[in-house]
Amino acid sequence: MPPLRRKALRDLRRLWGQALAIALVLAAGVATLILGDGAHRALSDTRDRYYADYRFADLSSDVVRAPLALVDDIRAIEGVVQAEPRIVKLARPEIEGMTEPASVLLVTVPQAGGLNRLHLREGRLAQSGTADEAVVSQDFATAHGFHQGSRLGVVMNGKRRDLTVTGIALSPEFIYALGPGEMMPDPRRFGVVWMTRPALERAFDLEGAFSNVVLRLAPGVPESRVIAALDRLTARYGGGGATGRSMQTSHAFLDAELRQLGAMVKVLPPIFLLVAAMLVHMTLSRLITLEREQIGLLKALGYRPVQIAQHYLEFVLMIALGGILAGFVAGAWLGAGLAQLYARFFSFPFLVFGADVRVYGLAALVTAVAAMAGALQSLRAVLSLPPALAMAPPAPADFRRGAGGMAGIFPMRQTRRMVLRHLLHWPFRTASSVFGMAMAVAILVASLWSFGSIDHMIRVTFRLAERQDVKMVFAAPEPLRALDNVRHMPGVMAAEPFRAIPAKLTHATRSKRLAIEGRPADARLSRSLSPDLRPMPMPGAGLVASEALAEALALRPGDLVQVEFLEGRRRVVDLPISGISLGYVGLGAAMEIGALGTASGEGPAISGANLLLDAAQEREFFAAAAAAPGTGFLNVTALTVSRFRATLAENITLMVSVYVTLAAIIAFGVVYNFSRIALSEQGRELASLRVLGFTRAEVSGVILLELAVVVLLAQPLGWLIGHGIGRAMVAAFSSDLYRVPFIMGREVYATASLIVIAAAILSAIAIRGRIDRLDLIAVLKTRE
Repeated sequence: MPPLRRKALRDLRRLWGQALAIALVLAAGVATLILGDGAHRALSDTRDRYYADYRFADLSSDVVRAPLALVDDIRAIEGVVQAEPRIVKLARPEIEGMTEPASVLLVTVPQAGGLNRLHLREGRLAQSGTADEAVVSQDFATAHGFHQGSRLGVVMNGKRRDLTVTGIALSPEFIYALGPGEMMPDPRRFGVVWMTRPALERAFDLEGAFSNVVLRLAPGVPESRVIAALDRLTARYGGGGATGRSMQTSHAFLDAELRQLGAMVKVLPPIFLLVAAMLVHMTLSRLITLEREQIGLLKALGYRPVQIAQHYLEFVLMIALGGILAGFVAGAWLGAGLAQLYARFFSFPFLVFGADVRVYGLAALVTAVAAMAGALQSLRAVLSLPPALAMAPPAPADFRRGAGGMAGIFPMRQTRRMVLRHLLHWPFRTASSVFGMAMAVAILVASLWSFGSIDHMIRVTFRLAERQDVKMVFAAPEPLRALDNVRHMPGVMAAEPFRAIPAKLTHATRSKRLAIEGRPADARLSRSLSPDLRPMPMPGAGLVASEALAEALALRPGDLVQVEFLEGRRRVVDLPISGISLGYVGLGAAMEIGALGTASGEGPAISGANLLLDAAQEREFFAAAAAAPGTGFLNVTALTVSRFRATLAENITLMVSVYVTLAAIIAFGVVYNFSRIALSEQGRELASLRVLGFTRAEVSGVILLELAVVVLLAQPLGWLIGHGIGRAMVAAFSSDLYRVPFIMGREVYATASLIVIAAAILSAIAIRGRIDRLDLIAVLKTRE
């Protein structure tokens, strides 16, 4: 083994604690890169393969009732490769022991070789010769213990039918299966049931007709052109407007999750690698300073500066290699676990997860470059010294000059003056330590803010804006007198009507499809809120647009927006924007219910009612609503909030746990390296203090006070950086589906700081042990 390599191994063994701290920070950077990219790639590849293998449709369009003959015209549209008519209807399951309302989506079993094919987990498909066979979605079956041969009662079009479950399946169309009006999947209260076409035709009086059509397009065909042609064909049959894959609910939520993972990959790894580079620089600069004499001797023996530089770079690369290997293992393990979690959450039948050599290579290269960048800065000054000068020990630091001289201005104890002098004399190193510690705080601040934001989102959405206990949606629009029937149901204490009409809003070159909601002018249960959280009255004319819609269409109060209603007479009108409301879920637009009926040309009608219930009579109300023939579905606010909290709590707790661990690694690495360097530099001074009669606690206090100053200075900087990262994350996570409010409470800063301080205390305890074991004679005999 070459002598310089043997020396590098010896140095590595001697400085194993500092080397381990640096390697852990490097490993954290590698792991986050592989974790995020691995989970992102697995989720993306699994989705793409699942879509391709099971022929997920490119377009979908709902109609009220269209003849099967229309399908030939649809297939004739240029660019359409395949068109498949279906019957898609909502129904109500009757499950023994379940009192809360539930719904199922009835869908025609896909044809052989058709679109949106099913992946059978158990059993077989329903056979066309039977009217009571059905295939049930896996999550719904699991929630209720269904298996092949189970019986399921379903009320279809007002009539109960007992179905036999022949199979359990998954579908690319329902990777993220949301019930009507829900924000989070709830497999207990919503499922998908596939039945044969003849069975659904008889149940809904749709013989020779269809209510939904799905299309597959040729590659490269403009989606907008096909949508326009399809809408023209289906308009006379009550078509509500075709939607592309990007607007399909399941795909949109999955795509939003992929964007969030991509944002994580861009933010976290650079932070860890930057901190690691600073730690390498701090450690190596001190090591080189201590080894000036050895460097001079090596030069005198004929070693060239390049060879000496390679020796120290090899030392750094050994540390980097340990961090890279540890990061590979941790990243692959965490990435596979995260991908498995996503596969279960999004109902994938399989998971495509493989190691991408390019990602591992990129992670190793970036990590090695970051480590060497920190080393080269330390090497440059010493390697330029002549051998004779290098062999001489460096001149003692003159603390009277520069910033260190300021320590003598203020009256204070000598030990405190030593601390201040040491911090000020090496401002760059002190600043690097403060910045590294601040990044640990920033990572925690940038993750912990989500708890307060979710609570604020729930408070605003479900306590201030949507204050009803139940939203009752009718199967079809009803006249105003239907509200009296609702008010006389058991337990109903207050009822407000609403009207929802699908529409296409266009402003300049931008357009969005959504449902415009009509509300009473003085609505008290379902309200629009101004940005300062005050209720907004519904204007006599014009729309109140949510902030998300206003941003998407570049709208301001007073602008005119073209509204094309997508049902009934399909009128096209221009309406003014009367105000901008606050909203966190979806794109919203509201107007006074009478004005909406006039603008759409449909006259007075209601789509449902928002209700306040007597909690003691909830069971009776649910039974009465289920028996009412006009009931479409019920959204229960308490159940929605409970599911929302449970799902987010699971995901956020997992991610925050990862962030806390990584931040603790940074904090420990920075504190340990900083204190070890300070100890090596001040070993002679501390030993002298012990000889002069200072106690171990007083001597330790010199280093620990210096450490405390660095930790405390890092807190406000970390808060500021974390605040900025949090805002960037909010911008990256926001989409048309939801907007996350940025709420940063004081408890976020306090929690982040406490976690980092705890990690610093653990590091300080380790350093205190080394100070207590200080060999006074050995230290005093050194030349420094």
